Amino acid sequence: MNAEQRVALVQGQLDAYNNRDIDKFCSFYHQDVTAYRLGQDAPFCVGMESFRKIYDDKFKSTPDLHCTLKSRIVLNNKVLDEESVVPSGSHVVAIYEFKDGLIKDIWFAY
Repeated sequence: MNAEQRVALVQGQLDAYNNRDIDKFCSFYHQDVTAYRLGQDAPFCVGMESFRKIYDDKFKSTPDLHCTLKSRIVLNNKVLDEESVVPSGSHVVAIYEFKDGLIKDIWFAY
């Protein structure tokens, strides 16, 4: 994958997140997606079934959910997004890594 393809995946999932479109959102992620919080020993989510449930619940319970991209860095095989999420007011850095043309691993720092 080249940098443009990685950025397109990350932007696509961000757009689907903001539209709370669970099917479109999940389409950007690998079936074996794993999500981590930096500083934690174990992932908080492993596999598409768990990933879909976490985000479907979030989309349904938070109708005003929106993520604003503050900055983006492409570094080797990773894309790093600095984001602001409302209504929580969270300031987050998400680090995306890729496999088989999809987002495979994601790390969150907040």
